[in-house]
Amino acid sequence: MGGVVDQWRWSNHSHPQENEVGTGSCANCHGIDGIAQRTAGQYGTTADAGAVTNVAQGHLSYRAANGTVSEVSYAGATTIGRIHCTTCHDFNPATDPHVTGSYAPHQAPLRVSGGPADVAFIEASPAGSTEPIGQSLAYGTGNVCVFCHKSRKDVSQYIGASNPISGRWGPHNGPQADVYSGVGGYHFAGKVYGGSAHGTLANACVSCHMQPVADNGGMPDHTMKPSLALCKSCHTQYAGTTFDVQGGQSIVRAGLSELQRELDSAGLLTRSEAAPYVALLPEELADGQFNLDMPRAGSGPGGANQNLAAPKAGALYNYLLVARGKDFGVHNPTYAKQLLWDSITEIKGSAPVSMPGGRPQ
Repeated sequence: MGGVVDQWRWSNHSHPQENEVGTGSCANCHGIDGIAQRTAGQYGTTADAGAVTNVAQGHLSYRAANGTVSEVSYAGATTIGRIHCTTCHDFNPATDPHVTGSYAPHQAPLRVSGGPADVAFIEASPAGSTEPIGQSLAYGTGNVCVFCHKSRKDVSQYIGASNPISGRWGPHNGPQADVYSGVGGYHFAGKVYGGSAHGTLANACVSCHMQPVADNGGMPDHTMKPSLALCKSCHTQYAGTTFDVQGGQSIVRAGLSELQRELDSAGLLTRSEAAPYVALLPEELADGQFNLDMPRAGSGPGGANQNLAAPKAGALYNYLLVARGKDFGVHNPTYAKQLLWDSITEIKGSAPVSMPGGRPQ
């Protein structure tokens, strides 16, 4: 495919990014200059903001002086969601080819530093932490991806001793970094959760999603479509034509389907945009579009006043986290399966039938 602009036009980033995002927190990711504002330390807080840390490395959450946890707000001027070249790259009079009249590879550096000592933060804080401090990830040039491809809030901010469920409850769409890192889900007590060999890739997301294109001077592929050829460079015995390497995606799909049905039977899922919220229809249970499912507002046995206990809420959270990643476990196969295994067991009260080989290790 042609140059990077043509490639970008085939990427999901070129699509409208939640138009009319306003001036709240949405434009931190959906605004054309959302990353530029954050790396420059430009953001808004409540009037009684307490310590706000690591915003320039992507962290969003902070504790206000009144004890509540909030997220920094967008400080730019755009009101329309748009992801463009300048979102990720620092184009200025010295680097913009429209000004300089020429372009050389790497002329416009990434806005997020990706050197060996540089980090980006996801919102999920270390186990036992009482403060929304997040966790740092060192993913090289993949650090820029972490800024937006994560849950907007720490999982602990969703799940306490009892949890009222709304239609907006749970991780934001596209929380791939939470799964890839192996730390962003709800972890059940006494369980051990693992990482993936994928986490050893020098530039993480970029390694798979932006392989160099020979016909474009070796520049990274800006369609950002993952490379099956790269998968096969490690999975040398795999001869398939899909990303279902070692049947991993099939297992995760089956686990999602089993957990979806259990959660739906418990009154926890819907696709209704407004009240009265209804359980999933038979065709919705069969379509495999797990990422379209939403929490059923006021859900649970007891209706609108029901507060889910932490383990049940954790199972719902994990379902949404894996489903909204839309990769069917590719980013971190073992971790995705572990989250599903533990969540099914919690809701169903017995081991999953979709993963008969025992809890993944």
